[in-house]
Amino acid sequence: MAQIAYIDCKFPSQNVRIAKSSNLDLVDGLIKPVSKAPISDDPNGLRVPASRTTRLALLSITTILLLAGHQHLHAQEVTTKEPPAQATSSTSSSAEQSALPSEPSPQALPDLSTIPRATALPDEHPDIAILESDTQTKDGDLYTLTGDAIVTYRDHVLRADTITYNGATGEVTAQGHVKLTGGPNDEYIKATHGTYNVHAETGEFFDVNGSVGLGPSSTQRNGYQNSNPFLFAGRKVVKTGPVNYDVYDGAVTSCLLPKPDWELFSHHFVIDDKKAKASNSIFRLLGIPLLPLPYVTHPTDTDDRQSGILIPVFNYSTASKDTGSKGLSIGEQAYLTLGRSADLTVGILYYSLRGFSENGTVRYRGPGEDFFNAHFSALQDRGFDTPTVDAQGNPITLYVNQGGEDVTSAFRWKLAPHTRAVGDAEYLSSYVYREVFTENFNQAVSSDITSTLYLMNEKNGYSTDLRFDRYQGLKVVPILTTPGEEVKVFHAPSIDFSADDHHIEGTPLLWSLNASATGLKRVQPNFVSSGIIERLDFRPELSLPLHFDGWNIFASIAAHESFYSRSRFVPRSGTYGPNATPIEITDPVNRADGEITIDIRPPSIERTFAVAPSLQWLLGTEVRHTIDSEITYKDVKGINNFLSILRFDDVDLASDTNELDYAFTQHLYFRPRPAKAMKPKAGCPVTPAKPANEAPAETATAIEPVPQATNDANGIPDASATAPDQPTRTHVRRDPCTPDPKAAAAQQEWFSWKIEQKFFFDPTFGNAVIDTRRNIFDTTLNLSGVAFLTEPRDISPVISRMRFRTSGHTDIEWDFDYDTGANKINSSNIFVDAHKGRVFGGVSYALLNAPGRTYTEVITQNTATGLTRSATANFAQMRLLGGYGTPSSPGISVAAGAGIDLNAGSPLDDSSGPLQYLTVQAGYNWNCCGLSVEYRKYDLGAIRNEGDYRFNFTLANIGSAGNLRRSQSLF
Repeated sequence: MAQIAYIDCKFPSQNVRIAKSSNLDLVDGLIKPVSKAPISDDPNGLRVPASRTTRLALLSITTILLLAGHQHLHAQEVTTKEPPAQATSSTSSSAEQSALPSEPSPQALPDLSTIPRATALPDEHPDIAILESDTQTKDGDLYTLTGDAIVTYRDHVLRADTITYNGATGEVTAQGHVKLTGGPNDEYIKATHGTYNVHAETGEFFDVNGSVGLGPSSTQRNGYQNSNPFLFAGRKVVKTGPVNYDVYDGAVTSCLLPKPDWELFSHHFVIDDKKAKASNSIFRLLGIPLLPLPYVTHPTDTDDRQSGILIPVFNYSTASKDTGSKGLSIGEQAYLTLGRSADLTVGILYYSLRGFSENGTVRYRGPGEDFFNAHFSALQDRGFDTPTVDAQGNPITLYVNQGGEDVTSAFRWKLAPHTRAVGDAEYLSSYVYREVFTENFNQAVSSDITSTLYLMNEKNGYSTDLRFDRYQGLKVVPILTTPGEEVKVFHAPSIDFSADDHHIEGTPLLWSLNASATGLKRVQPNFVSSGIIERLDFRPELSLPLHFDGWNIFASIAAHESFYSRSRFVPRSGTYGPNATPIEITDPVNRADGEITIDIRPPSIERTFAVAPSLQWLLGTEVRHTIDSEITYKDVKGINNFLSILRFDDVDLASDTNELDYAFTQHLYFRPRPAKAMKPKAGCPVTPAKPANEAPAETATAIEPVPQATNDANGIPDASATAPDQPTRTHVRRDPCTPDPKAAAAQQEWFSWKIEQKFFFDPTFGNAVIDTRRNIFDTTLNLSGVAFLTEPRDISPVISRMRFRTSGHTDIEWDFDYDTGANKINSSNIFVDAHKGRVFGGVSYALLNAPGRTYTEVITQNTATGLTRSATANFAQMRLLGGYGTPSSPGISVAAGAGIDLNAGSPLDDSSGPLQYLTVQAGYNWNCCGLSVEYRKYDLGAIRNEGDYRFNFTLANIGSAGNLRRSQSLF
């Protein structure tokens, strides 16, 4: 109950502020009418006359005298010293004992268990109702306010033309232009009339427009500050609690008023702090009734998630008769919340020509960086018949089933401050299933699956982990009667230990160590390792870093020892052919070597050039050119049994080498031109522009910066400032006179170009090179991912990595490997990306022509399938992307992307056409809803030749209908 009411009366003849208690027992005459001086608002909301010297002085003196006579307000004499110990002699006087400085004895301390527990006293100052109006009358506990009437209670403000307030019960009756604002959910209710109880925060309002979570007067703004706005309107709104409402004969939306893009209409909505729900509602889009909904819910809490049935998915795809059409597809999903940190989505999709497909996703977010995600999809394919030929060339009809299962999962779990378990795994029963039914082109053409699970402990530069992993790679795609070929490699398990560089006390030397014990297995069509093959690997290293006059040298020496429980058979000739099948033998094998490495980094060479005025628009006023060089010599000796080692991973690729690696990297930096002087904003000081090359005067005195006010959690600079309409929370307000830091950030690097090459003093790599086949060693793999060794050679291709960034809107990269002996480019990749405003585009080109200098291409043809193959990788592909628009901005957006096989039609081409995929998207966004449509074409040869139509209709803060995912958007 509000026991004290402040009543502001604005009479035509005088301005009076009267303080009354609920029983009107305050001292009469203490507060009297004051002058007619104008009234100003102080920060606390109390109205005080602007001119009041005499009467306020008298009031202050009277109040102080009355309070000063109260006995509880007399000053008490206290001391910070502890009380003295009790006297031990009866002859000591009390005065003498009080002067003793001795500490109290343990026997003199009070028994804490006998002291009663402190309890909070009831509030002596209950909530206050502030009543304001032009005129008001009082009859007992009933106050009648007319003319700009306002009732403020706690964090609620109620306004109306006329208000009747009961001070005893808190009941309010409001008539005319009623507005209720405030509360923990920032409610805003506008009505013609209604009743309200300020104590219980309940009431009834009629002809209502309102909102939750938007703040005061947000319905008149151009945008919402809440990411999940919620507005409602109705003939009658019953407020049943602080955050509970019943809306009768009304509508709800999250769009800007007064003309929302969409609305839900119902005879009765029930709204609380979590969600709004209704039955037998009608969905209207742009004012047109579209969809009757027997039951619907809408979230009102930005942080709350709720279970429910998602919007159905519809799709239609076409395909050639030989690759299997999916027909019409219809799907539905259910979303389940599993507490505050987890959720589950399960669904089913029906293809009219293929069968049922199930899917499910579970997500969990734990403390810190812990998480768990898993996804499952499967298809029970009823299959289709396609014509083909058998091995003898006779025409036959083949039944094709492309069903399968795909399960992916990833997790991270922190077990202790330095220990964690991490996993990333996938199981795929059929590559064809993923290639045909995935909605992602990159996933459709991906042929590798890697699963890893490890438990790791890291502390003070030492790392120990237990690892299980599985590699599955598709080497030949199964097509009709042609079986597929896969390679599988297992580490089951691997125990690894590593120690980073540690100083040896009293010396400049560093030591490090890598060791592992691994169980290995390999499975491929022509070879399967027997059981689990054990491998022990041990590599200690000693290094010496040196620094002088800008030179940096890092020299190291290491020993590497590996033991294998099984080995590979090597013919008496000392080598085996290019396509020889591995033969495992039971003899163990040891591999040992010594390694010397010297890494030299000379000082950087740099020079700064002044730019001619005619080119300053591009390069700025100055350009700095730098050259960084790297020289590395490496010598590995002792591996004379490379051909005896079975291959499982990169550890098994170690070979003898005596090489020199040299690289040069160039950088171009530019200093941008000084920004044009901008007109100062109103109220901001004018700062004269200074030339960019002007040096500061030595005699200039430092100007002490003006201290900036700090902000509290609500974005308020200091205690005297007025709080903003909407709290900015933790976002710090930027000084409007300070330039935008993003605009002030200047581009630094304009161009970089790295050129690298290796010279091999041992062209045969310890007799490990086999002619007319791809040879991949650890040293060549570290230089380039493209195989270039098909014979002994003493020099590698030139590796070039070039990057441009001519502006903040353009990025260009060109990476290529050039073989100087064969005078050809082994690989070339070009990437171009440009964007300006809402316009964007990109081009990528990839060329691969490997391996080495004199390797002869041998083209073979499968008589059953007609497919051609070559041992030399040779392909050229291009990707194109262009468009206009953004995914979330109002207006139209269009985009298109394509993948082109430039070798289509050549003898090496296995596809049916140059266009591998094509995507065209168009969309239009209104204020809070949007429509996107897409046509997607896949041409993956005999596996998939399909045209797919997709759409997506999105309602802001509600969801989306359709099968065009946000992750597949081109924008």
